[in-house]
Amino acid sequence: MCDGVEVVDAPTGRMRQSKDLVSLALAGLGVLAVLGLSVYAHGTTAGVTADMRSIALPVVTILNLIVSILMNLATLIMPATVVVISLFRRQVLMALQGAAAAAGGLFAALAADWGVTRLDWDPLTQGLSVVVGGEYRVVIPALVAQAAGILTAMGPRSRRPIMAASWNLLWFALATSVLTGGATLPGVFAAVLIGRMAGLAIRYALGVTTDRATGAALVEGIRGAGLEPQRIVRVRDISEAQNPTDRLSVRAIRDGTYRPPSGAAHTRSHDAVHAAGLAAAVSDSTASALEKAGGNRIYAVFDGSGRRWDAIVLDGDRQVLGFLQMTWRTLRLRGMDRRSVVSLRQAAERAALLRYAANAAGVRTPRLVGIGEAADSMMLLQTHPLGLKSMADMRPAQMSDAALVDVWRQLDRAHQAGLAHRNITATSILFDDGAEEEQQVWLIGWEDGDVASSELARNLDCAQLLAALALKVGPVRAVAAAARVMPAQTLAGLAGLLQPVVFPTATRELARADRDLIDATRQELTELVATPQPTAAPFQLVRFGWRTVLVVAMTLVAVWAIVTKLNFNQMVEAVGSANPGWMVLSFGLSMLTYVGAATTLVCLLPVRIPPWRSVLSQVAGSFTAITMPGGLGPIALSLRFLNRRGVRASLAAATVALTQLALFIVTVTLVAGSVVVTGETSVLTHLPTTAIAVVVLIVALLGCLLLVRPLRSWLWGKVGPVLTQVWPRVVWVLGRPKRLLLALFGTTVQFGGYVLAFWAATVAFGLTDLPLGNLALVFLVGNTAGSAAPTPGGLGGVEIALTAGLRAIGVDTATAASAAVLFRAITYWARVPIGWAAFRYLSKRGDL
Repeated sequence: MCDGVEVVDAPTGRMRQSKDLVSLALAGLGVLAVLGLSVYAHGTTAGVTADMRSIALPVVTILNLIVSILMNLATLIMPATVVVISLFRRQVLMALQGAAAAAGGLFAALAADWGVTRLDWDPLTQGLSVVVGGEYRVVIPALVAQAAGILTAMGPRSRRPIMAASWNLLWFALATSVLTGGATLPGVFAAVLIGRMAGLAIRYALGVTTDRATGAALVEGIRGAGLEPQRIVRVRDISEAQNPTDRLSVRAIRDGTYRPPSGAAHTRSHDAVHAAGLAAAVSDSTASALEKAGGNRIYAVFDGSGRRWDAIVLDGDRQVLGFLQMTWRTLRLRGMDRRSVVSLRQAAERAALLRYAANAAGVRTPRLVGIGEAADSMMLLQTHPLGLKSMADMRPAQMSDAALVDVWRQLDRAHQAGLAHRNITATSILFDDGAEEEQQVWLIGWEDGDVASSELARNLDCAQLLAALALKVGPVRAVAAAARVMPAQTLAGLAGLLQPVVFPTATRELARADRDLIDATRQELTELVATPQPTAAPFQLVRFGWRTVLVVAMTLVAVWAIVTKLNFNQMVEAVGSANPGWMVLSFGLSMLTYVGAATTLVCLLPVRIPPWRSVLSQVAGSFTAITMPGGLGPIALSLRFLNRRGVRASLAAATVALTQLALFIVTVTLVAGSVVVTGETSVLTHLPTTAIAVVVLIVALLGCLLLVRPLRSWLWGKVGPVLTQVWPRVVWVLGRPKRLLLALFGTTVQFGGYVLAFWAATVAFGLTDLPLGNLALVFLVGNTAGSAAPTPGGLGGVEIALTAGLRAIGVDTATAASAAVLFRAITYWARVPIGWAAFRYLSKRGDL
């Protein structure tokens, strides 16, 4: 009993809040942003710090006297006081939570301090260093992170006055520390964010006590909505008691005849049965549909006369994740108007507005009678319709054709008033138990709706409803019902909108289980409206997909690699001293590699693909090469290209593997021939030690992993299907000598193009007497060893290996380095923009 009202609710324990996880991610991004500003905006942060110190210069002596007191008070005494108060209030778990967050923040800050110091990167250390004992030292205050961790883990600053006072004192102490030179501005911000990350991680891992309205607060909120309750029961699915006595009690409660024993006989067992019976009694199809439609808490509220009302409770801790999901859908999908709903009150007001507007438009939906607020929850009180059943719980035969038409009429009334539902599923459609011609339909779940909606938003409603009905009663009945209400023009447009991306999650999962049903519905639509095309083209609803995200991410990685790894001065110096004519020739010869690779791919593939598109796919590989190490980028892109051209995955993987095998065989044959002819082996003895060590380490690691049977079985499970497909491809190619010769010719052109481009790059510096066979050996060994470096495209490793190879055949160090840099500038960097253009071209045409 709460304030004279019987409340039957689910037990409230600790729960993980999505907003803590979101805040944790934002704090992590904040740490990265602070460190980035300390590097790339060092002048600005240093200037702000200097201005603060110059203002405080006249009183710096006084500040030095009190700064240590303030820091100890803010980082030790006040947080410890918060923990002690929690212990006095018998909140032991919260106190332990604060202690764990303190330890996490302390060790995380110490680890960050140690990591930055060990990294010893001047742009970063300069922004975090202060003078300590006459020398510069990185300072990320660990005690500050500890205090921030405690205060974050103990809850929001609005929970207790001492929390707000502790945060205020901490910020004041940090400002004082920056003024007196005890820390830098980026250092203190990084420490606070690290502490918050520790506190938020502990909060999410252990959960927090909820601020949702329960018990007396729930009663207060419902009274604020204008109703005096006598009984409040949470709607949830609870099975009946197992023994016969308890089952009789539950049935009596449902019938309204149950009277619990009085006095000592009123045991906990009867209390439990009473609560379970009440919950089961109010959990009818209507209430369950309300809960599933919006995902909110639903309560059955009974007034003094015994009349039932439904209370929909919106909780503040659910708004953050819902807001992020809606923002993502708004940005990604067309027709999703941007909303300004960011608070719980705004969400409740919007839901109330939609209900009032739907009732005014004549839509059959529960009538809203009041709105209340308590704790971190808002209550929407509405009438409870009797005798309704959710469409999700009905059989197709229980729904008459007239009722299906009535569904469309209800939605059309809402659309005529400018309303859009946006979340139509089988649970948001309720049917009564009337006769076939008198069966009525209700629409519920208006929380995600819109007023003054766009035409596209209303058409999306129609697509959602059509899909939900088709999945329940079949395409024929669903389309026939829609045709009796909706105009032919609207129906013609729905064929292109029937896409899984616009369906709510529940409908999308059902559609995946029966993939042909949506196609059948689309076909039924096109036949009904006599569309001349066999199938209507899908409407472009997605502004950007994962492919666009991938392109943007790869572009950012490429820009980062160019800006941070490319030595512009060295490249300009090398290019400036080279012969322009030989540079142009080197670039032209490198372009032959695309033609050779495309020729090999086309000849080894039994499926016909356009040669021009195949060449473009190899050009696009120059762009992906800058994002992945070891040549994996072009291989992954070739697989994607073949899959998009209709080649099944196993055949595409086998073909790409066969092209790499052909390239390996031709390369080894040509290099072995050059060694035999020239007798040059010094290149092999001058490989960079780092490259050799990396190759040996990788081989040793793979060997150790293959000794583990589960890993060996897993690897064979991944590689085995591809290898089993390669041998049939080899047999197929060997049986077609013309294709085999063309494939080997293409591979020779690919390898020869690189070797000739390398030769032209050396001739550009006057090295005209180097044997071509020696250069071929230098290129093969240097490119293979350098590619072992775990950098995009073997960046850095290839240049070092090629330089060492040229030195091995008698080229001086300066010229060898210049030739290696020029060759990489031509065959790697200069081809990135061309590859990006080809990547964009193929992506727009659906080939990637």
